[in-house]
Amino acid sequence: MIQKVDYALLGTLAVRDGMLQMVSESADDREKETINREEYTKLKSHVQEIVRQQFSLADTANVRAPVVRSKFKTIAENSMRNLGIQITETDMPALVQKLFDDILGYGVLEKYFFDSSITDIIVNNTEIRIIKNGKRTIAEDKFEDIYQAHTILDRMLAPTGRKIDSSTPRVNARLFDGSRLHACVTPTAVDGILITIRRFPEAISVDTLIKNGTLSKKLLEFLRACVAARQSIVISGGTGSGKTTLINAVGAFIPYDESIVTIEDTAELQIQHPDVRRMEARTANIEGQGQITLRNLVGDSLRMIPDRIIVGECRGEEAFDMLQAMNTGHDGSLTTVHANSAQDCISRLLTLTQMASMGLEQAAIYEMIAGAVDIIVHIDRDKTGQRKIQHIVETAGSDISSTGVTHGVKLNTLWKYDRNNGWQWVAEEFLRKEKLIEDGGWKCSF
Repeated sequence: MIQKVDYALLGTLAVRDGMLQMVSESADDREKETINREEYTKLKSHVQEIVRQQFSLADTANVRAPVVRSKFKTIAENSMRNLGIQITETDMPALVQKLFDDILGYGVLEKYFFDSSITDIIVNNTEIRIIKNGKRTIAEDKFEDIYQAHTILDRMLAPTGRKIDSSTPRVNARLFDGSRLHACVTPTAVDGILITIRRFPEAISVDTLIKNGTLSKKLLEFLRACVAARQSIVISGGTGSGKTTLINAVGAFIPYDESIVTIEDTAELQIQHPDVRRMEARTANIEGQGQITLRNLVGDSLRMIPDRIIVGECRGEEAFDMLQAMNTGHDGSLTTVHANSAQDCISRLLTLTQMASMGLEQAAIYEMIAGAVDIIVHIDRDKTGQRKIQHIVETAGSDISSTGVTHGVKLNTLWKYDRNNGWQWVAEEFLRKEKLIEDGGWKCSF
């Protein structure tokens, strides 16, 4: 006996026991008509053929445009009637959506792109996992086979001009909504296919960050003053810790009469500012030509007369150029670094700068970091999955040994999060206090 559930309550269809049904944990059991696999396959083929005949290149290039969706809906509904498929008016929208997903959309992945609580979609061959509200779970849906997963991946990549196959088994791309896609196929993906999609919802307001417990009003005012006083800020944190969300919020504090250039590996920043010029790196083509690196773009940005430069994430040799820019007239710039703490961020910047192969000694690099970076904000997830600023430090010059050798950067912890007491000011001394008060308008109560 096949359990039948209410299509209208759900909005997605799946094949179960040979029948096409609506499936969801929240659905009430109700008696509804179903379409078996054979009928659905016939309907899908019929709609596909009409789409091939009637859709222009412009249509297929912008399948989610309202006019294209309306055109597809008409084709699908007429096809159901012509094939004599019996389905209620209530259930028809869900079936049309399923057809759209399978023919023009991202198949079983499509619906996850319209759920703002989902930040990550992870495909391991046919299995799908999602991170929803900070929690990783196995999705109810899955691909029928590896071939179907490959088909959807190719469809995702088609508008980007990128391709993936055994000769180029790795790819990075930006999808229609700004999501970042990374994929591997054999031989890199040993068992078949791996897809990771990082979604970036619309820029979150600082009020929402406060409401979510990411930071407090006092921290907000401190960061606002840091930006106004042109302090160069590095945001550190682990994967999925909220670095991009925080840099979007902090970047919005930049005065509107200043010009910003953003540089990213895959464009995902959404700085709410009237004068933002966005630049994106590019990988080499199949012939190994045409690569544009972050380091190339940082160099280019210096010729664009920006007031501030924002590098979405320093993860390689571009760290050297970013530090150079911060040290030579582009103070108040921003970047993020993957690190486990503010102290680890210094070590990470050292390693990344060494990748530039400029022949600098460690001591010289530490001095460069101490001169370029003013503030490090470390953000991470707590045990519940909630993103929180864990600590904020200022750089306090080079750390010099008793023998006169620079072997690090001194850090002065300013703010620290405590589970019981929230964010506490812990510094006895703050080197930049007067600057933040005078230039940043900080109303210091310490």
